[in-house]
Amino acid sequence: MHRISTLALFASLIAISASDAAETKSQVPDFAKIQPILESYCYDCHGYGSDEGGVTLDHLETMTPQERESAQKTWLAVWRNLRAQTMPPADEKQPTQEESEMVGRWIESQVFKLDPAKPDPGRVTIRRLNRDEYRYTIEDLFGYRFNVNESFPPDDTGYGFDTIGDVLSISPLMTEKYFDAAQEIVKAVVLVDKKPEWKYKRIFMDGPPPEDAEKQKAYARKILKQYGSKAFRRPIDERTLDRLVAIQQHISSLEGQSFEYSVAQAMAAMLISPQFLFRAEIQPEPNNPGEIVPIDEYSLASRLSYFLWCSLPDDELTKLASERKLRENLHAQVDRMLDDPKSERFTTRFVGQWLQAQDVEAISIDARRALGVKDLGDANRVFSRTVRQAMRKETEMLFEYILKENRPATELLTADYTFLNKPLAKFYGLEEIKDLEDGKLKKVTLPKDSKRGGILTQGTFLVVSSNPTRTSPVKRGLFVLDNILGTPPPPAPPNVPALEAIRQRGKKLTMREQMELHRSEALCNSCHSRMDPLGLALEKYSYIGQYRDSDDGQPIETSGKLMTGEKFSDVQQLSQVLASERKIDFYRCLTEKLLTFALGRGLEYYDTPTVDSIVDQMQSNDGKLRQMLHTLVDSAPFQKRRGDGSLLSSAE
Repeated sequence: MHRISTLALFASLIAISASDAAETKSQVPDFAKIQPILESYCYDCHGYGSDEGGVTLDHLETMTPQERESAQKTWLAVWRNLRAQTMPPADEKQPTQEESEMVGRWIESQVFKLDPAKPDPGRVTIRRLNRDEYRYTIEDLFGYRFNVNESFPPDDTGYGFDTIGDVLSISPLMTEKYFDAAQEIVKAVVLVDKKPEWKYKRIFMDGPPPEDAEKQKAYARKILKQYGSKAFRRPIDERTLDRLVAIQQHISSLEGQSFEYSVAQAMAAMLISPQFLFRAEIQPEPNNPGEIVPIDEYSLASRLSYFLWCSLPDDELTKLASERKLRENLHAQVDRMLDDPKSERFTTRFVGQWLQAQDVEAISIDARRALGVKDLGDANRVFSRTVRQAMRKETEMLFEYILKENRPATELLTADYTFLNKPLAKFYGLEEIKDLEDGKLKKVTLPKDSKRGGILTQGTFLVVSSNPTRTSPVKRGLFVLDNILGTPPPPAPPNVPALEAIRQRGKKLTMREQMELHRSEALCNSCHSRMDPLGLALEKYSYIGQYRDSDDGQPIETSGKLMTGEKFSDVQQLSQVLASERKIDFYRCLTEKLLTFALGRGLEYYDTPTVDSIVDQMQSNDGKLRQMLHTLVDSAPFQKRRGDGSLLSSAE
């Protein structure tokens, strides 16, 4: 990416958009009012010859349209830092709230050309069903649990999730695997014995086929129409249905082939159809970025069902879509779907990827040092698979409880309760909590002086953000910045020495001292000043998630200060800060994660009005999580789409 000169971007965009901005000139601050703010608070680091982060603000030059468009991601980062108050740094002179808001409005209107009254819904790449979506779709379509893990390779991820259309590609090898899977599935669900009768009638709803050839054809058409409409998530068109029936008729005409086998082969063809394997939303002008349309109600039903159930719409959603009544009943359907056991799929998949809870069972950890034992078998019996599974379930059940009970989202950080079974309670040192079972986890109130409470003290987070043989304040701090505050630092520069190399310079250094030595490298300081205080606040939790007061016999100091200036003494106070003074950042981050997961694309600068609207609603209702999903499914990106291309380019 070219080095972006802020004032150059400002100047060129002002010139281009002067006529567009005429109507809103009274609301948009003039650049003459913006420049003194930049001079006062920004030029020390990004002007007068300084170019921290590769950004300079005091040179005007003409930029090409391509440079302006490539600058969007850079400006989104700058804008986010301004909104999150991470720039200027807390120890530097700070702009007033009015000044920050003025610069923000100016960037929104002149750089990004955002119109909150007409939010850009963006566009989503036609996307293949991922492994989980395929598995649950087959299960809900046929009642058959197909083993996708043995049949398909793991899906690629983007922006932290496996729902992203741009990475869900299909290769020739994958195509062959879909052919094989289709044959295995129809063999299991269509080619079944006529007893038990209920299993046979799942497909052949009217019983065995009639003897008459024409009546057999009509029966096959009825079966394929019903299952084709379900599989394709909309009424099957007559041309496609004719082709499926033609396949069935051809197979049926061959000597020795049964009616059931011919229907099975037609269904196999249905399961390798792009209409089944891909989720696509058709619009009138797919290549016109200025054309914004509501998606049809069948597409809306699919968006909703794959968001909350990871599967195809059920009969009720499909019926409402066919009657064009889904939009007017959307909130009731969200509540119905969240109350359905199938919503556990959403919790497992979203929490598993957002908070990386799905990794805790398989991640490589050598627990011997943390437990003070030499035998690996002894260590694995304490830090067992049972404990790891309970850690994952603890995190999932906390999110599920807050969602279903419509609790404030900040309780994810500050809850004075959690979900435990006997093995996990013992592992955490909470044996005083009674009436726990060995297997099933249940909700328990934590003791008042407990060292647990909220996701930052749960085993999932503490384990997945550690190294195999030690804690990692950097990973933990980065995790909080990326997944709680939504303000990740830039990637580390090349050739940065590992912490192990830094440790060799001193003897018996505490982790805090090691990090201070590492941070003394000028190349490392700017990013580590963000991450380290967060990670060091968690040092009293070992890399397998157990609480400790010392490390190698030395006391652990956990106090620190956020880059925005808020102070804390330990992780409990840090969690309170994140849930109070920084709760807007948390709301915004959670909103962005949920939108990314739901939409199947990364968020762009033009999504900000939508994110802001959802965050505003959360502020007005105490951050209630279920209500937040209601607002999300009402949003323009969830309900609409536009043609491909850049709106910025189309406006020039």
